[in-house]
Amino acid sequence: MSDSAKHYWFQNPRLIIGIVFILALVGFAGWFSASEQEDPQFPYRNGFVTLTAPNMTIAQLRDAAVVPLERTLSNIDEVSTYQSRIKNGNAVINIELHEHIYDTDTVWERIKDDITNKQNDMPGISANIVDRAQDTQGIVIAISQPSDILAKRALAIELRTELEQLSTIRSVNLVGDPHEQLVIDYTLNAMQEFGVTPEQIAHRLSIMSGRGASFQTGGITTNTNPLGRIQSIDDIKNSQVTLDNANPVSLSTIADIYYRPNPIAPEQFMVNGQRVVGLAISLPANTVRVTEVGDAIRQVVEKFNQKFTNSPAKIVLFQPKWTKKRKSDLLNSLATGCIAVAVILILLMSVRTAIVVVVTIPAIALSALGFFTAAGGVLHQMTIAGLVISLGLMVDNSIVMAEKILQLMDQGKSRFDASKEAVKGLYKPLATATITTIAAFLPMLLAKGSVADFISTIPILVILCISLSYLIALSFVPVMANYLFQSRPKTVQKQSKFSVVGSRIAQFSLANPKTVIIIMLCILGLIPLLPSTVGEFFPKTNRNQGYVDIQLPLGSDITKTTSVAKQISGYIQALDFVTQTMTFSGSSGPRFYYNLVQQPGESHIARVVFEVKEGTNVKDVVEQLNALLPQVFNGALVLARELGQGPPIESPIEIRLISSQTEINLKAAEEVFILLSKQSNTAHVRRDYSYGVAQLNMLIDQQSLKQAGLNESVLADYLAWQGTGLHISDLTFKTEPITLLLQDTSSDQTLERIMSTQVVDHNKQFLPISAFANARLIGEKAVETRRNGREELRILSDVTYGTDESILLESLQPELFAIAKKHGVTLQFGGELEESQEANSALLLALPAGLILLFIALILQFNSYKLTVLVMMSIPFSIIGAPIMLSFVGVPFGFMSLLGILALVGIVVNTAILLIEKTIESIIDGHDKDIAIKLAVSNRLRAIMLTTITTIIGMLPLTSGESPLWPPLAWTVIGGLISSTLMMLYIMPILMSWLIEPNRYNNRINVS
Repeated sequence: MSDSAKHYWFQNPRLIIGIVFILALVGFAGWFSASEQEDPQFPYRNGFVTLTAPNMTIAQLRDAAVVPLERTLSNIDEVSTYQSRIKNGNAVINIELHEHIYDTDTVWERIKDDITNKQNDMPGISANIVDRAQDTQGIVIAISQPSDILAKRALAIELRTELEQLSTIRSVNLVGDPHEQLVIDYTLNAMQEFGVTPEQIAHRLSIMSGRGASFQTGGITTNTNPLGRIQSIDDIKNSQVTLDNANPVSLSTIADIYYRPNPIAPEQFMVNGQRVVGLAISLPANTVRVTEVGDAIRQVVEKFNQKFTNSPAKIVLFQPKWTKKRKSDLLNSLATGCIAVAVILILLMSVRTAIVVVVTIPAIALSALGFFTAAGGVLHQMTIAGLVISLGLMVDNSIVMAEKILQLMDQGKSRFDASKEAVKGLYKPLATATITTIAAFLPMLLAKGSVADFISTIPILVILCISLSYLIALSFVPVMANYLFQSRPKTVQKQSKFSVVGSRIAQFSLANPKTVIIIMLCILGLIPLLPSTVGEFFPKTNRNQGYVDIQLPLGSDITKTTSVAKQISGYIQALDFVTQTMTFSGSSGPRFYYNLVQQPGESHIARVVFEVKEGTNVKDVVEQLNALLPQVFNGALVLARELGQGPPIESPIEIRLISSQTEINLKAAEEVFILLSKQSNTAHVRRDYSYGVAQLNMLIDQQSLKQAGLNESVLADYLAWQGTGLHISDLTFKTEPITLLLQDTSSDQTLERIMSTQVVDHNKQFLPISAFANARLIGEKAVETRRNGREELRILSDVTYGTDESILLESLQPELFAIAKKHGVTLQFGGELEESQEANSALLLALPAGLILLFIALILQFNSYKLTVLVMMSIPFSIIGAPIMLSFVGVPFGFMSLLGILALVGIVVNTAILLIEKTIESIIDGHDKDIAIKLAVSNRLRAIMLTTITTIIGMLPLTSGESPLWPPLAWTVIGGLISSTLMMLYIMPILMSWLIEPNRYNNRINVS
């Protein structure tokens, strides 16, 4: 470097190298200290309210609680949708906030306050609000020892207490809780012998907490222990019951009293066919390093197991393993891409030039990571993917700057002067190119909604990387060039091969414009004829896990559901390639993966999660199970699925019919069901409603009941005693509440037994229930579903392999809307069609912001509408190659492909800007327009090819990665780059010849 050269502060090499080193160091530290998880966390826009009202019918619960709460929710502007699902005794109201809501905590606080205020008007109905429904329970532990299920439950509770000592855990919930009961087994024969009614026993034990007293004397207050408080099973056994004309006896004299698991517990959990009790662990989002917390949980479990000869606790689902694997896979892709880019640069550039450019890659990547993690960014697969996508983009500016410095040095300038002049000449066009790339990714950044939130870190990292690459190109690259480039005297340089090829391409295009345009139009015409691969809009994941959803008819009890689920689990477990099965009946189980649909508290629902040996194709397993299971278990709806990406979707096709008239809605729903069932490319068409289930309708003779000195409440107690049990109270002398139940376990609960059950009247006479009531079985709907205050019926369907559900629904729309119009009902589409439309809309709504930024940058650069339009015309060049490449490699077009096209826009316009800028520069230097265009192409071809090749090389590792999420994006970018590069080189000279006016620049100072 010339000693006489004057340095400004921003040209100080020590300062620049020091800043870059510090930023890289911050990024390196951030990689090992920032919070990490497998997938991005969505804002809490989904939650639900559970309503519990024992013995209430659907109609009672709807009128007393659901409708008033729906009206309350309708007055909250931030609420987008509320769906109610009402069954006898309980209901769930699912709440979804608008996609543009990000301050969700404030909204949920308002919802909680409003619902709490409404509870005062809902006596006998308890409401529980869950506003963290989107949390994943990524770690599940099973307690498999000892054999007694209540002993397993006790160990699970003990382990839960130890796990809760970890501050990095949000919650630990029991899975498959058998719900311990303390049963007073009091038979009908015992009542006839002793004359003690169920009502008397329940009343005797109604005050469980006891009562105490306080005394104050001598300035000291003394309290007694609670008198009558039940603290053990012995307290209940020793409770005295008064007999007619006899001394009181202990309750254990007239009844058997013992602990048991609830025989109809609302859910069960089995591992490899063995019933277990599980613990599902949720971790706080965006604040912990999942792998480190996972290690801490493993240590707690290992320490717990050391207390026992046979280890009772086993981790059966462990998300930190997948977090580590996903991070490792993408990091390998990033490292492979970096090495490949470095090799290509060394092969196509001089070694010293390549070293300058290659050094900028870790400098930019680590600096971007430093800014990202310092601002609280979280490391997950989208973060690393953002770095991989940026790999080719981040070297563009450095390549152009290094090439420009070398060109100026070849003209005889010193290293310092060449660097200074290169910075002065390129700062504006590189700024424009950088801004246009930012504009391409801006729609991803500004888009709102769950899908946009899922990918939001990609545009953040890309924008950070390309912004830093601009600063690095203007500062760090000149400094490195001053150290590494060798000064050489001015010589007449021979044209390089790139220059010769570029000149010939431009000459051919300018000489044969019609031929070039006809060839391009022919290529465009062939694109619709290409074979396309049909696939899902959101790709699957690459875990060695899948699941089977099981649905029995509505109204099926948990015992039957569990039996069927266990058989299916055993069938799957018998397959050689299956290593483990986990069965959840009565619900869909814990949400161990963010994409899973949750169905809590559904006695007719079960889910079998299976794991296969490494290397086994889960897709093939799922297809095999879907072919075999429905034949073997034809009494249930059985659907095997892979774990997927994107929002949770219950079924690819979902058709909603909404009306306030139930019978008309049912007729319309049946016609839709028949229409879908007739289609050859639909599968598993099913109703999410039922015509009815059996209900025992008791008709009470009020006069006879009154004459006996009884009432409906007493009669209901007798019925509960002979049925599943009369709930007396919940005992709290153990860690978890225990249900105190009075039941006659000798009752077979048949209609004959129920109607012959003896009751005691006010004269102490025994009379059968049939003396006061008649009973008959009637059909009642098992569930009522509502959407936004109106009754809704849903028809769900899968599609056969290779069928695009959006095309199928488009073909059926005329018939579907004709059915809706005929019956006067509202028809809506849900499923994958709704989610894909929302995802596309989110990006399209944000697209104008990117176009505006692009327009501003181009106007500031060229101050010409024609040249701005010329650059804009280059954008379609990127789209042409994407479908060709996707068709060639057999990858379906989906959401990630759409992101790839958006990413291409910035790359393509950069090439156009550099060509136009060089052409104008040559015209100002006095060259003829055609000569200037040839010089631009020949001069820029090397840089264009380098940026194209490095971007393609950077993307290649993603095409062969294990995750199916990235190949559609990578192949789209690769195909688009190939087509856009060829199109730009052949079409752009023609367009520039048409639109650039030399006279405008002949009498002006260089606008560049």
